Amino acid sequence: MPPTPYRSAAEHLRDHLALARRLLAAAARRRQLEDVDRWYDDGALVALHDELARDEATIAARVACSEQARLPLARLRACFGLSSTELRVLAVLVGLELDLGLRAQVRAFTGDVRRPEPDVGLLAEVLYPTPAERARIPEELGPDGRLARSALVAIDHDPARAFVLRPARATARILELVHGKDALEPDLARTCELWPAQARPGLVRPAVADELDGLVAALIAASARGAAHPVVLVTGPDGAGRKTLLADAIAARGVATLRVRVAALPADERALRELGARLRREAAWWGAAVLLDGVDAHAAVGAQALDELLFDDAPLAIVATAGRITGRPPRLGRGAVVVEVGVPGEAAREQLWRRALPASTDVAVARWAAERYAVTPGVIAAAASAATARAEARADALMATDVHDGLRGVLDAKLATLGLRITWRQTWDDLVLPDDAVAEVREFIARVRHRRLVYDRWGFGRKVAKGLGLSALFAGPPGTGKTMVAGLIADALRLDLYQVDLSKVVSKWVGETEKNLGELFDAAEAGHAILLFDEADSLFAKRTQVQSSNDRYANLEVNYLLQRMEAFAGIVILTTNHDAAIDEAFRRRLSLRVDFPVPEPDERERLWRALLPAEAALGADIDYATLADRFEMTGGYIKNAALRAAFLAADEDAPIAMRHLERAARAEYQAMGKVVAQ
Repeated sequence: MPPTPYRSAAEHLRDHLALARRLLAAAARRRQLEDVDRWYDDGALVALHDELARDEATIAARVACSEQARLPLARLRACFGLSSTELRVLAVLVGLELDLGLRAQVRAFTGDVRRPEPDVGLLAEVLYPTPAERARIPEELGPDGRLARSALVAIDHDPARAFVLRPARATARILELVHGKDALEPDLARTCELWPAQARPGLVRPAVADELDGLVAALIAASARGAAHPVVLVTGPDGAGRKTLLADAIAARGVATLRVRVAALPADERALRELGARLRREAAWWGAAVLLDGVDAHAAVGAQALDELLFDDAPLAIVATAGRITGRPPRLGRGAVVVEVGVPGEAAREQLWRRALPASTDVAVARWAAERYAVTPGVIAAAASAATARAEARADALMATDVHDGLRGVLDAKLATLGLRITWRQTWDDLVLPDDAVAEVREFIARVRHRRLVYDRWGFGRKVAKGLGLSALFAGPPGTGKTMVAGLIADALRLDLYQVDLSKVVSKWVGETEKNLGELFDAAEAGHAILLFDEADSLFAKRTQVQSSNDRYANLEVNYLLQRMEAFAGIVILTTNHDAAIDEAFRRRLSLRVDFPVPEPDERERLWRALLPAEAALGADIDYATLADRFEMTGGYIKNAALRAAFLAADEDAPIAMRHLERAARAEYQAMGKVVAQ
């Protein structure tokens, strides 16, 4: 009579539990016989062993003609290559969690109240009756066995406890499977998620997509053979589509993706190894490739790399993502094949903007955004959503200003944590500088406005190769207008200006300063923002002779800055009061250097006149030339003196007179550490 298929997982489990009871009966008979030599001559025991063999053969025949996807135990055996004895262990431990009768039978068999839970000794005695099977006990029930390494069974491998007394239980995930719940455990879902083998239609594929497809295909083929293969590591800025490209390449092979959020992983080595066993289990169960998302967000523990701690040498297909690599690459024990995904070209960005913006949007807006902002697909999607919301709130057509504000909102989350967006109210009429300095500033603005023409259309970008960004150093005493000019440049170019907060950028932890700077430069480059480093000599200082580990790490930060400045395609303005402290290597990389000298008397007179508003009530006795001659001050101090004089006059309910200005200027002069001649 042909075998009948199993109608349900419960029916399959019942057969395994009946098998477990027969195994217990055989174990009890072996105990009664005491002498091992009598086992093979005892008719009752031989009959029990024959029945066991027939039962296992019947179960195997019924499984073979059943839909195995509906039978968790059969699927587990196939996924993890479990032996017949490992399957017995799994079935018995599951049964002991679900069947009170079986639990009572086991307790009666042990007759030892000190062993309330199943342990290795019990499993070995009941489930490994033959000499050949007993030889597999250390391998199958040890810490390196498939059951423990794949988190199917939890065995307490405390070395202080005898091997045979180590308790064993089926894991919660296996019990849920038997109950028909096939989903990630809640605590595991906080760390990872499963993406089905589903391609994403309409994906804008970068130039490296074909190369990536080939690498992923080779990786999955090697994993299927159990062969070693390096991790396929995709690097690039946030939103570049690293995860999407990898998942799409994996899905093209008909394979699911188990995405692991590396930033959410524990730092403790023991916790990582425990989590790795569960991740191995899920990857094998779903037949999925593992995606370690953001491997640069996790520091390696001890001497082992993250992939070694999690997966050892398990034959898994592992891919990973990381940010743009500007220094030391993430350490991976399997090695890595690195593929860099950059910002899409202008034509691709225009296509992405058109897709993301409402259909009613003028095509010129998408073209303008693509030309102006070198941003990634992820940033485009988020900015377009914010821009659309602004236009809908206004009940008007979406405009370029909406795109700019939407993009600012997206990138502010990164830039604002390390800097402050500043605006400037002064105009070029308020600027007092030597003519040659003003001409240099105007040249800098012209270079920004025309760099697409020079670099792209005229082909100078191919000749220069790197260093396509623009950087300026404004050097001079405090109050000479360095920060003010940076604001005027931003206004002239209609760009946002972010003043970098060095206290947030510089960290005492090794590598954190470089990480902060990398995020800052990436966000500024994407958002077409200007970075302003005030008092830059504290960060861009000269490298020193290495006499301690502090000197070495300080020099590493300077070296990183040099590399990052060369790769930066945006605009950086540095200001300093100590020009000589700036590292010479930075000077060579500057596009412009402008000196801001202490103003001459005629320039100081212009400053006094410019800083007293036309709306203010002014006395007739003000002598601007005398103020300029008597007080050798920079524009910042003159501004403070003018404001101070205004409040003195307001307190007297009188116009601003010469006496107010002299009194205020004298106070500012003393604050500078100077003495006014009477």
